[in-house]
Amino acid sequence: MSSKTFEISVADDASTDEILQRAKETARGAGIALSGDESTGRFEGTATGNYTVDADARMIRVEVTDKPGFVPWGMVESALRKVFQ
Repeated sequence: MSSKTFEISVADDASTDEILQRAKETARGAGIALSGDESTGRFEGTATGNYTVDADARMIRVEVTDKPGFVPWGMVESALRKVFQ
């Protein structure tokens, strides 16, 4: 299984800390364990991977390192975009 990386632009003017607090709440509701801080962290659920935050560019880079073969990449990416936006 290969990994996949994608970027999520942060549109609002919330601080990185506020964005990650919202992401942790959203992740919890979706059955995803999200741990980390304002610069880097990990997530585990149906898919596993990590994230890094570029606060200057207002962007979050997400790398999925593992997912079940039967779950389409589009579904994984869509779910993670909902978590981080």
